[in-house]
Amino acid sequence: MPQLPYDIQSAESIFLYSQKLTNKTLGSITNSYSTADNPINKGRLGSMVEEHFFQYKPGANKDHVPDFSEAGLELKVTGVLKNSKATGSPYKAKERLVLTMISYFGIVEETWQTCSLMKKCKLMLILFYLYQKDVPASDLRFVMEPLLWKFPDADYEIIKKDWEAIQKKIFEGKAHELSEGDTFYLGACRKGAGGTKESLRKQPFSSELAKARAFALKQSYVNTIISSHAKETGLLNTNDDIKNGIEYTTLDKFKNLYNLSVEEISKIYDFKIKEKAAKNYLADLSLRILGTKKRNIPEFEKADIVLKTIRLSPSGMPKEAISFPTFDFIDIVSSNWEDSVFYEKINKKIFFVVYQYDKNNVLRFKKAIFWNMPYADREEARIVWERTVEIIKQGDMSQLPKSSDSNVAHVRPHGKNKADTLPLPNGGEFTKQCFWLNAKYIAGQLSK
Repeated sequence: MPQLPYDIQSAESIFLYSQKLTNKTLGSITNSYSTADNPINKGRLGSMVEEHFFQYKPGANKDHVPDFSEAGLELKVTGVLKNSKATGSPYKAKERLVLTMISYFGIVEETWQTCSLMKKCKLMLILFYLYQKDVPASDLRFVMEPLLWKFPDADYEIIKKDWEAIQKKIFEGKAHELSEGDTFYLGACRKGAGGTKESLRKQPFSSELAKARAFALKQSYVNTIISSHAKETGLLNTNDDIKNGIEYTTLDKFKNLYNLSVEEISKIYDFKIKEKAAKNYLADLSLRILGTKKRNIPEFEKADIVLKTIRLSPSGMPKEAISFPTFDFIDIVSSNWEDSVFYEKINKKIFFVVYQYDKNNVLRFKKAIFWNMPYADREEARIVWERTVEIIKQGDMSQLPKSSDSNVAHVRPHGKNKADTLPLPNGGEFTKQCFWLNAKYIAGQLSK
């Protein structure tokens, strides 16, 4: 091995050397590229940085040890996009940060103390490049300073619980049911090509084949790393009792409110309702209970948790179904299920704050729960999505799935009026539509 310009056994030395990349491209500081060695594929940029910048090739057992094993340091190269928001960081994460593949047979032999994930990723050097489509990898510019990253104590405990939740599901023979909505910061993301031709993997406690998955930090969590929010305590103050985690700490804030009216809760939190019919008043009240007057909770942002307030009738039926973003008729027919917005949304974790009208029409706090859609119901939602795509292709829009066609989801208008339309693949126009979760389905889930 040639003499390296840094100490291979020192994470600090490697970090200091990496700063030479800031605001530069890989190609501008090395000329060792052939056309074949300068691909558009951004996934190769990390290995190119190792080979051409650090002049270092990790061992063959790369999936189980850090890239710089002598220093206990894992290298991660991740893309960012320019942030259009006027406040906060000028950049945002392009995608989740993949850490290492999940071995379904290996993880069941591990404990958190011995797990390969933390052996590999306990300390990470993160380099950020500005993503540009169709630009060769070596011509992408590294932006921001490199980051030497170790999980803060509160985040570490939550990631530990996430890892244990993923391991538990594999122990139960449910690797094929894994969803990023199962966890908070650490997700089990898909790593296959998707579609019907994707090769599947065996799992230890079931004959059901499962998609290949990897441990990954959720995109929302990477955003907080970029904007330095991960260094903050957060509104839930999970640092006060980090072993209890987000779920316990959040629910604990609601434990003494059961059956209190909205007016009674408002007095407790000095929350003045300007207009009871206002669209967001229950959401604003719920945020006040969580300890903020703002719309963001750092822990929820990092975990990509969606807060939804639900009003139930005295019978327990939601006042409204849950809607998702309007879909583009032309885009949806050229996409696949696992890349669709609907798939992404139903795989998120939702925090429901439920209020219910009593027989005197007084709205009272009923319950607060974390929820993510069960695997069988996600499969039913997939059938609704695929049926919708086929109908749009055929052009008979009167046949779009109704709530009576599925116990989980349906499609109906989401435009301002009938004149609020989008173009169809056949050249016509049709009223904007979106997917909805059935009110009866939500009622059933909330009653569990």
